[in-house]
Amino acid sequence: MTDQLRERLARLDPMHPGVDTEPPSRELLEGIMSTPVIEQPETGPEQKSNRWLVGIAATAALVLAVGGAIALTGGGTDPVASGPPLELTAGGGDTMASCIVFSVEELARAPLAFEGTVTTVEGDTVHLDVDHWFKGGDAGQVVLNAPQGMEALIASIPFQVGGQYLITAYDGNVNYCGFSGPSTPEFRAAFEQAFGA
Repeated sequence: MTDQLRERLARLDPMHPGVDTEPPSRELLEGIMSTPVIEQPETGPEQKSNRWLVGIAATAALVLAVGGAIALTGGGTDPVASGPPLELTAGGGDTMASCIVFSVEELARAPLAFEGTVTTVEGDTVHLDVDHWFKGGDAGQVVLNAPQGMEALIASIPFQVGGQYLITAYDGNVNYCGFSGPSTPEFRAAFEQAFGA
């Protein structure tokens, strides 16, 4: 390499003039190519201040949304108790039918979906107060009745007084096979994804 070329390169990249400019060896290239790249997120002062701004903006938006919702509804609770009690059959239909694999897309097809709190469990009957309708109803209470010989379906979901449950139904029949059950954060997230909040 000529001195003139080295001088021009030094102006662009101030490398010490004693650094070897010969092509790297095959071993060096193989070592470089076989080393995994682990990207570390940048956490400089600018990124940290941006995170603060995003957090503050998100909090302000949430406060405004909650305040607006309270102002629009008068601060009351979700108006679910506008209809008479709804009775569903906890069983029935084709007892030989097999279950389909759970998916949010399949869950969204349910014509009736709600979240409720169990008030009483009496043998083959479960009473729930509706906390939130996701789809298809307006009743304040739901009664699940197991027909003769189908009591085991009531027992397949461990209904307990005071427990919250997410329920779907087709044609007046509770949908089991993982489409109804105790309200967990993951199951509720699936309902919210399927039906909206």
